[in-house]
Amino acid sequence: MERAIDRVADGNRADWLEDDAMHVVLCGTGSPLLSPDQAGPCTAVIAGGKMYLVDVGPGSTERSMQYRLPLSKLDGVFLTHFHSDHIGELGEAMTQSWLAGRQTPLDVYGPNGVAGVVGGFLRAYARDQVYRNSHHGQEYLPIEGARMHAHTVIPTDGVERTVFEKNGLKVVAIAVDHAPVAPAVGYRFEYGGRVVVISGDTAYSPNLARASKGADLLIHEVLEKEIVGNMSRALADRGLDRQSHLALDVLDYHTSPAEAVRVARTAGVRMLVFSHLVPPVPSFMARRVFMRDLGETGDLTVVLGEDGMHFRLDPAGAIERDSLD
Repeated sequence: MERAIDRVADGNRADWLEDDAMHVVLCGTGSPLLSPDQAGPCTAVIAGGKMYLVDVGPGSTERSMQYRLPLSKLDGVFLTHFHSDHIGELGEAMTQSWLAGRQTPLDVYGPNGVAGVVGGFLRAYARDQVYRNSHHGQEYLPIEGARMHAHTVIPTDGVERTVFEKNGLKVVAIAVDHAPVAPAVGYRFEYGGRVVVISGDTAYSPNLARASKGADLLIHEVLEKEIVGNMSRALADRGLDRQSHLALDVLDYHTSPAEAVRVARTAGVRMLVFSHLVPPVPSFMARRVFMRDLGETGDLTVVLGEDGMHFRLDPAGAIERDSLD
């Protein structure tokens, strides 16, 4: 009962909102392939008294509530691209943050096409919003909090684009390579002298490496290409040509763990965190699957991401890591 009340009370994490550090929480480290242990891709960034989400995959809003994150302070959602596993819970992020107490429209940033995505979710949730506002009243659930505003970001190769600046937090858009999905972007968050980069979905990207220069924390998608290739061949051997083809197709627009290490080392990153883990494997196998054959890591710290991981980056330069599960 006490835990349920905490969630209804917005969890709050008041100390995170008031301190001078940047907090990062992995609310979802999964992929389009369902896993009981992982929500869809979603990373929360808390800085300058506000909360931001990068992507909102299926199950991620429930994770945000489970981890008692301050949804009422959600000030923006940054979408990397429009695959379903990255946008599936935009409506719930909007609704649950409104119910938690957000009273102003939610800003949603993303590449070209974001206005259509936002408009589609608003149409789908329109009746729900009318019902809730009529039932609870404008005083307790103002309709303004049920709105979203779309903002198109235009990243370029070679030149970062600042897409957001508020309360000491600066967000830069980074062009990445997820062709034929285009445009696709990653984001660089700068606050209090600390830097966090979130790759989004991408093949090995020299531009991402350049834009991650000197980052304290790089959260990078990974796909174990040897295992997925073996899966494709096994499916073909069983006559499952369609499934084999689909598995084979994903190899050319994702990054292997060793390639992600290469990006991080090229950029001089301090800590690399693997997320968007493909394929989903049981927890006891994940370390063997994703942390083998990384090549030379040098001084780089490599972390296998899990839902509920929390990183605290303080102005003095320390990175503290714990689990909210």
